[in-house]
Amino acid sequence: MTLTQLEYFLALAEHQSFSQAAKACGVTQPTLSAQFQKLEEELGHALVDRRAQPLTLTGMGFSLLEQARQTVQSAEGIMRLVDDFEHPVAGHLRMGIVTPLAGIHGATWFSMLQANCPQVELRMVEAHPGDLQKALQQAEVDAILTQSEGWSGQGQCTLLFQESWWAVAPQEEAVLPAWTDAHAWLMGSEDLATTRFAVQKGWKSPGAQAYHSDSVYGRAAMGARTGKWVLLSESELEVLPPWMQKRARPVPHAQRGLVWVRGTHAKNEAVQERVREVLSSRILPGLRSAQ
Repeated sequence: MTLTQLEYFLALAEHQSFSQAAKACGVTQPTLSAQFQKLEEELGHALVDRRAQPLTLTGMGFSLLEQARQTVQSAEGIMRLVDDFEHPVAGHLRMGIVTPLAGIHGATWFSMLQANCPQVELRMVEAHPGDLQKALQQAEVDAILTQSEGWSGQGQCTLLFQESWWAVAPQEEAVLPAWTDAHAWLMGSEDLATTRFAVQKGWKSPGAQAYHSDSVYGRAAMGARTGKWVLLSESELEVLPPWMQKRARPVPHAQRGLVWVRGTHAKNEAVQERVREVLSSRILPGLRSAQ
């Protein structure tokens, strides 16, 4: 098997369509189909159910999925190491990450940057969107990774990731309520991306009845106790225990964009470009590449 065949397999798993996967990979559909068929023949198993619409992975396909991701990422990591050796990037970066994304993925991102950008001196700051926007305007940070919803500050924006919104039900048989039914929802503080997104959709705060907690598990647990729904991003959902995840429902037609915002004052574009490449090279649970 080849890395190209594994990349085609990953594209099929993501797009659930031969035509869409071929478009994403920049090849013709016959080319992708032929290489994918060779992969299946070599393994001796079908990896997708071609009768399903959209395509779905077979049991063998699901078993291969994570190993394929790791293999492709490892190969990309080797190429980055070679590139870093031949063209090292050095400098400083003050980087802000929106709450609670930093608590979920921050440690992994930090270790990735230390390994792949050893000559970059990194300072990572976690804060709410409004505080990050203020810090960027006041040149206290060089760049931030934040949600696109509600962003109104200055800076050059690059979309890095996308993720879905999910709602955790208070009971397994509950029906997803309307956004305008404020008493059915339990939101966090107004600074959280979940609350800001819900407000854009028409949610109204019930005032004193709101539970202002920035803890993902805390809000989900309080929602279960009080009989209210809790809005979470997909990466936040990943950190909840299985019994809570079973109560989760995808919010229809709701996507969250995560953007890299370069401050207008920042002069370290080469450093920022390298850091963006490293961050987007490894897709973490709940996130999807926007590239």
